[in-house]
Amino acid sequence: MGSRRTVLRGGRLGGAAGAEVDRGGPVEPRRAVSYWCHAGHESRPQLASDVVAPDTWECVVCGQPAGVDKDEPPARVGAAGASHKTPYEFLMMRRTEAEGEKLLEEALANLHDSRSSRRSR
Repeated sequence: MGSRRTVLRGGRLGGAAGAEVDRGGPVEPRRAVSYWCHAGHESRPQLASDVVAPDTWECVVCGQPAGVDKDEPPARVGAAGASHKTPYEFLMMRRTEAEGEKLLEEALANLHDSRSSRRSR
């Protein structure tokens, strides 16, 4: 029987080259492909040189879709803006303004009481 050649066609996460050889075979030639997301982040995954690069790739910074055309990146998807809410905005999603005012008054009263008790020591 002839010898069977085993080659590494990928890499580890992040596209970094692992070992130079895998079970005695050479590492497959690779190329970096640039992808840009709507926010202007660049992702450069390492792909095998004989494969067709996909049209989109997930941005390594923000997780949004990225495309090969820097001037026309893919549109944002999902609730990308939802994670950028302030704690106040999340609070207002759960409470009415009246409930928020009551909680604020209670918190300020507790703070005032704790400061007063420290001073009297």
